[in-house]
Amino acid sequence: MSTALVISRPSGGVSLFQPGAIDKYFQSHRSFGYTPSAEISVLKAFKRLAVNQGWNDKRRKQEKERFQAAVDTEFTARVGSGFALSDWQRLAKVIGIEPLPQTITQCRKTIKKENINIYHILHAYRRATEMKDINNIEACKDIQRFKSVGELRRYTHAHNMFYRKEFAKGSVLKGLLKQLR
Repeated sequence: MSTALVISRPSGGVSLFQPGAIDKYFQSHRSFGYTPSAEISVLKAFKRLAVNQGWNDKRRKQEKERFQAAVDTEFTARVGSGFALSDWQRLAKVIGIEPLPQTITQCRKTIKKENINIYHILHAYRRATEMKDINNIEACKDIQRFKSVGELRRYTHAHNMFYRKEFAKGSVLKGLLKQLR
């Protein structure tokens, strides 16, 4: 992704939403009747899919692995691989880090300190609009920043919003993961 993002929709912004790997995963279950949308909670959609398909625990676990592989693919496609400074700076701006770090190492260290559920970031990027200038990126107000890992852990448990580290292939995604169980 070579453009900067803004989460609000200022005049001149162009919606970036295109169906991604997650949407393709849901659409592969033809009887589910899924319509891609930037506004859909992908975790709620997965839960509805499991109920719709009548999966037992074993099948649900298998499908959760396929779903999380799709999340990793889409997260990397939308947020970036982490090999470019612009990927890290864009993420820092979206989650509200100021001042903006000037190197990948600084970005990585600063972002690692944040306690944020990755699904909040994914949803923000699914709703983003294009902005050419990184200075126009605004922090997403829907991304909740927790004061501690303990707060993040309680929230994640309460909302069952876990992402297993074994599925985190993208380096930006890996940089956000915390031990929550």
